[in-house]
Amino acid sequence: MRTLQLSTLAMVSKSKLIGNLANSATSFVIDSRQAFDDTIFVCVKGPNNDGHKYAESAYNQGCRVFVMSDFAACDAMCSAHSDASVIFCDNTEDAFRDMAKWYIDYLGVKKVAVTGSVGKTTTKTLTAKVLASRYNVVSSQKNYNTHLGICMTSFLADENTDIIVYEMGMDHTGEIEGFCSWVNPDTCLITLIADSHLERLGSKEAIADAKLEITKFMSDDKALIYNCDSPFLDKENLIKRTKMNFMPVPVGFGEEASVRIANVRDRGLDGISFEMIFRDEIREVKLPLLGKHNASNAALAVVCGMIYGIPMKDAAEALSDVSGVEKRLASEDVNGVLLLDDSYNANPASMAAALDVLSSVDAKRKIAVLADMYELGSDEREGHIQTGFKAAKCADILVAIGGNADLFEQGAKDAVSDIEIIKFSDTNAAKQSVLDMLRSGDAVLVKGSNSTKVSTIAEEIRKLKH
Repeated sequence: MRTLQLSTLAMVSKSKLIGNLANSATSFVIDSRQAFDDTIFVCVKGPNNDGHKYAESAYNQGCRVFVMSDFAACDAMCSAHSDASVIFCDNTEDAFRDMAKWYIDYLGVKKVAVTGSVGKTTTKTLTAKVLASRYNVVSSQKNYNTHLGICMTSFLADENTDIIVYEMGMDHTGEIEGFCSWVNPDTCLITLIADSHLERLGSKEAIADAKLEITKFMSDDKALIYNCDSPFLDKENLIKRTKMNFMPVPVGFGEEASVRIANVRDRGLDGISFEMIFRDEIREVKLPLLGKHNASNAALAVVCGMIYGIPMKDAAEALSDVSGVEKRLASEDVNGVLLLDDSYNANPASMAAALDVLSSVDAKRKIAVLADMYELGSDEREGHIQTGFKAAKCADILVAIGGNADLFEQGAKDAVSDIEIIKFSDTNAAKQSVLDMLRSGDAVLVKGSNSTKVSTIAEEIRKLKH
């Protein structure tokens, strides 16, 4: 990010600059613990916390510039510290958005947006890797796929940046449309429509409509690259659910695909390989990520590179050394135990994909540590039963955690297998038992919704190295 004058930021966000007018900064933060010299601390009022309460702490760490909407906090800061600056506004999140919009418009960068129910972060990472083989690229960090995260991503760019790759998440109607109204992406990717956030949106049809909001501000010269094998992403549904105000680029295994995927092969812990076919060209892609489902994610990334003038051969080669994404089917040897950490989040589709990976690895025992899946709405019961059934086909031991452990168990028993089933009420109750059962030669998958804190089990397993 370039050094920006505070007067400019105040002007473009219709805010008032108070205090020291001579300050400037080079980056934004929304966490006071990251607020230091040369940062602007955006004081966000959330449902459970208020960033204004931490402004003084940020000042003590060296931060001198604040975005505030609380007059009392603003007055206290400027009265106590003559060297502090406050960009005072009605709503800090709206002001941050207006600043970010002005900034990316000023830079004139190309913008790529990635969404989908499953695989967003991985596809974003792969897309950025492909594009970076030719261009200067910045992309969303970690899971910065919310309003604030998208603003933060915008300010990672500078005058040398060619393309920003955004990840766009959502949990309610209108959210992605809101993002795109100011980001105005030049190219959009959709990975898959599945039943995440079903509880809030009510139906898979509503989820599809919410994801397809990404097309609202597109035009005929902008490409929508999508997995045409996904439910609701076939040609008929796109005609029904969008204005078709984009250049459709279907990617997948089926007949509708303009760029086809074929011959996916599992290479064990070395990842997967597959072929991509476009017109008369056939290219092999070697991807060092686990899971055959990642062929679709990688193909979307390669096609995005092709849209930006990168030959398919070069785009495929760019993925040959890509690194995995933390807590998304990351594999690690821990004293002879293969840990498959896919603990970031979960829904039935991602559970099935992760269990397929567990099934494919070479291990003496395969252990599935599965915690509750949330926001499934009316599909909650059936989703857990189906996942339990799948686990019975893929694992030797099922550790079922949470309020839906009985449903995991029911599904596993329906499969009529020899799987051993152990149930726990919550993650803390399960943790020590999982650690105690592990033996050299085992493979253990850890997965569940983020709020179950099942990731802490993966963290404890890693500690066995020491």
